[in-house]
Formats: sequence, C-alpha cells, structure tokens
Amino acid sequence: MSSGYDALILGGGPAGSTLATLLAQDGLRVALVEREYMPRPHVGESLIPGVLPALDATGALPLVEQAGFTQKFGATYIWGRTREPWTVKFSEVYPDQAFAWQVDRGRFDKLLLDHAAAEGVEVRQGVTALGPVGSADDVQGARVRAADGRETALTADLTIDATGQDALFGRVFRTRQYNTALRHVAFYGHWSVGRDLDEVLGSDDAKDAGNILIVTVPDGWIWHIPIADTMRSVGLVTDPEAVANLSAANRTDYYLEQVRGCPEIAALLEGSEWVSERVEALSDWSFFCSRFAGPGYMQVGDAACFIDPILSTGVTLAVNGALRAARAIRTGRAAPWLQGLAMDWYETEYRSIATDFADLAEHWYGGHTDADAWFWRAKKLADPTRNFSMRQAFIHLSAGVTGTQGAGGRLRSAGGYSPRQLELIYENLSTDLDSDSQSEISDAEAGFGGGPARAPTATSVLLGRPRLGEAISFRPHMAEHDEILRPITRVTRLHPNAGPEHIELPIAALAVLERLDGRRSGLDIAADLRDRYAGTPIEADLRDLVAATLTRLAETGAVDIA
Repeated sequence: MSSGYDALILGGGPAGSTLATLLAQDGLRVALVEREYMPRPHVGESLIPGVLPALDATGALPLVEQAGFTQKFGATYIWGRTREPWTVKFSEVYPDQAFAWQVDRGRFDKLLLDHAAAEGVEVRQGVTALGPVGSADDVQGARVRAADGRETALTADLTIDATGQDALFGRVFRTRQYNTALRHVAFYGHWSVGRDLDEVLGSDDAKDAGNILIVTVPDGWIWHIPIADTMRSVGLVTDPEAVANLSAANRTDYYLEQVRGCPEIAALLEGSEWVSERVEALSDWSFFCSRFAGPGYMQVGDAACFIDPILSTGVTLAVNGALRAARAIRTGRAAPWLQGLAMDWYETEYRSIATDFADLAEHWYGGHTDADAWFWRAKKLADPTRNFSMRQAFIHLSAGVTGTQGAGGRLRSAGGYSPRQLELIYENLSTDLDSDSQSEISDAEAGFGGGPARAPTATSVLLGRPRLGEAISFRPHMAEHDEILRPITRVTRLHPNAGPEHIELPIAALAVLERLDGRRSGLDIAADLRDRYAGTPIEADLRDLVAATLTRLAETGAVDIA
C-alpha cells in the first residue's frame, strides 16, 4: 500500500473538489482521484444562490464570478392551470445577491478542481476508484486503477465517497434506497444560440433572458438553459417506461420530436441548430443512502443522495454538504470526543435539507400543478421563524436555502406575512384552504414562539413541577460556531402537518431535560444534579442552570409548569 493520507477523496466533481479544498486549507494531507480528465462532458447546470456560501468558503467564488458564465436572476415556469408563464426572481427574497449562474459544467468543474490543486490537494486524474479498503465497519482507504491499468491501494484516516450518482460506497455497502415516486430519465443535448427568453415570452425585464425555463409537456417536462451566448442546454425528463424499448437512434428522434413539438421551446430554438452528436441519457432515479458516514468514511454530494433536478438543487446540495462535512471533520480533529456527535450532526442536517428538496419535488410531480399549491408547500418547508409569505418561501427554497441550511451572511432573509395574514389573503381571493393547510396555520400560530399564558420567573420554575409539552423531544446535537461545531441540546416540537421547530440550549441542559417528569420540582432537579456533580467545578452553578433552562423552555411553551 501507498503511504497514508489524512483524507482521500474519491471523485473530482463539485462536492469532492470543495471538500478537498477545505480540508487542504485546514492543513490536512489530502489526495483526490478523478476517473476523467477535466474538462469532462457533463449535462449543463443551472446554479442557484444557495451555492454561494461554499464557493465563498473555499475562495473559489471570485474565480466563478470572473469566468463569464451567464447570470441567472430567477426561473420561469410554464406549469399549471394555463400555458401562461410565471417567473420568480431571487431578488424578491435576496436583494443583496439577486443572481446565480448558468454554467458549462465541464468548465465549472475544472475550475473547482484546479482551485483544489492550487490550494495543496494532490489531484490524480484518470484514476478510477474501485472500492473501499476494509469493510463498512472499518474503511481504511480505497483501491484504485490508474489510466495504464495498474491497480493499487491508497490508505487514509478518512475516505470520502464523492463519486456522484455512481455512489460507489452505497453500491458496495448496499445502502441505497430508491424513491420510486421520483423515478425518471433525462435526455439532453446542446443547441446553438436561438432567441432569448424575454423576447419569446414577452417579458419587460431583459434579465429574464438568463432564466432557466421549465415547461410541462404531455410526456414530462423540458428544461431550457442558456449556458452561454452561443449554447443552450435543452433536456427532456420523462418516464423510463415511455422510452424503455427505444434504440439509441430512436431516442434521439423521440427527443427531437418532443423538443420541437413544444411551442415555447420551439420558439426559443428558432434559428438554432442541434449541435450534439447524439442525445445523452441520464438516469434520474432519486435515492438516499441509509448512512452518510461510518467508521473511516463519509459520503457527500450525489454519492450520499440524489434529488430530482426540477429545482436545480444538485450542485448546491453537493457543495453545501461538503461544507458541512468539513466542519464535522474539523470538529472531530479538534475534539476527538465529539467526533461521533459531529458526524451525526453532518448526516442529520444534510439529510434534512435533501429531504426538503425531495418533498418539494414529489409535490411537483404529485399533481399539485398550480402556482398557489406550490407556494403553500414551500411555506410549509421553509423556516417558520423567517415569517415568509408563500411566494417568498417558494423562492427561498428554489434558491437552495432551506430552514436548516444556515447559508451564511451573504444571503439575507426578507419579511413576509403572518399566518393570519395569509389566511386573510386566501379569504379575500375566495380561495379555500384544505384541511391540512388550515392545520398548518394553526400549528404555525401555536409554535415555540407562542409562549405561556403568564411569563415565567426563576422562582416559579424552581418551585413548580415542570413537564414536557406534547410532541416535544430533545437530543444532544451540534451547532455551527465559527469554523467548528459546538455541542448543544436541541429541543424539537413536531407538528402533525408541518415541519419541526427547534430551539437550542447549552449541552448541560440535557441533564435537566432528562429529569422532567411532572413530579419533581425545579428545586428537586437541582438537588439531584448537586448530588451527581458534587465536588466538580459546576456544582455552584447548578441552580442557575436549572432555572435558566426551565425559564427558556417555559417561555417557548415547550414545558408546562404545574
């Protein structure tokens, strides 16, 4: 075997390059192996603002800004009750960062990989990862094959699978779980420049020319992405059964027929030419691996989970997963006793974000085809503390920022309507809310922020007998703190028809929560803890800890004080 590395990255796409760069910047010895030679052919990509925090963190953001990619200020949809297009603009929620980019993935991926090499990553192109060294209970590196056919084993303290939809470790460990509701196939190719979106759809905003257009057609939906001034990426997403028996040549004919048969796409491609040699096919069967991390390994990007591309979330999910992975690794190295909790944080947060996107994609395909239904679903998934209107919530999610993402300082939230105002708007529009939506409004109004009928005091919580409220749970967790994570206690209220709400308490509060049974008073709990921690430095502060914890929980309605 070769000499070991601190980290071995398998795959040089956005997730692998981003994580490799961050770890190298932390001073780790990092190797990255990539099967192809960059630039490699790849389906054109429509980025969203959620990609910015990770690009900023690695130092690659100025390189992307200077690359001349088409600016994307929003997205336009023809999907709903009529053929009338509707557009969302990122500026409606993010005035300080109103755009992302439409990128040629060949150039974009090479830019990120070259940046990783410049930051000290040992990059090996033309090297294929074959499988892990060791087992799922003890990964020690990976077996690889060079371009000349020679095979070897590379060892590392930590091996990261960033092999994309190949999901090497997911296949080997048999942990991939497919979402049959999101099983599709995509055919795509490139066209020379045609007409601009704003011209074809009659927009009075020239910035709409850079938007992605998503159009529903009888067999599925079509994307149109202005990758560059001279190139358009056009793809068809359809049911695999519709094309299962087609030959390669017939698939191309089918694709061209669908594209040219869509009036809006045909208008955009007027005067353009099909420049690809053949139609490319991409399996789009969404999946999650049952584990994103284990002893000696992690999975990141599409290797951990792949979500339907309807909201263009792929690269954003990948690079922000890499950003979280770096923080978890950094925390585990700085405080080895927190490594397990840090890896749990990585998987929990990453899976939560991906689940939000998958939920939204399922809603799209589930027949909820008018814009209002879309906006309400987004309102459910967006962070309830941000008080978004339904439209802002949809833009918030379609920009790649979910309630748990913590996107950082470059993206700021905007105000919106209260749940009651939303209800009034629906009433004034003579639009009925279904029972689930009514329940969500009630839940939102009764959230953590609702508070108790009477403000708690330190005396009242210490003398009273606290009991956890309904649907309240708690667990040790981690929170982002500068470049590492810090241990916390997370208290969660789970609403039956809406997403969970969280509050964060110091990790020491866990001992208080474990003793809430409705029989003991706050003073009893303090006495119990004093017996446990007698003679330790925290003994003198236990009463204050109990009072502060119970006051905070009572203020938010998470406990009842009898």
